[in-house]
Amino acid sequence: MRFAQFIQNYNPNIITSYNGDKFDYPFLQRRFEVNYLKFTAEMGVTNHDGEYYGSNISHLDCFCWVERDAFLPQGSRGLKAVTKAKLNYDPIEVDPEEMVWLAKNSTQRLAEYSISDAVATFFLYMKHIHGF
Repeated sequence: MRFAQFIQNYNPNIITSYNGDKFDYPFLQRRFEVNYLKFTAEMGVTNHDGEYYGSNISHLDCFCWVERDAFLPQGSRGLKAVTKAKLNYDPIEVDPEEMVWLAKNSTQRLAEYSISDAVATFFLYMKHIHGF
């Protein structure tokens, strides 16, 4: 199922990300444009001054909370460092130089890495942000 289909089928109220406003959503928006798809119509979100949100969807970028409230030193605000410091969770790490090779030769390992990041973002959101 495509991500846009997921959004349309499940109609979530909240989407969380880690640095989604600066990386994930701009990447997705550009991919939609390259493939002649309408980002806002398909996703239900739009970009307003660098922040993505929709009429029925709130996007909560956990990185914004880290920048404002996590009290972590500069250089230790990446997802891996934050989850280690705030959740005592050690997510799977993959060298960025290996990602293309993994995509071609070890999709299971790449999937585990991606899921690890999603789990880290979810628990970071649930423990430190959702209650507010």
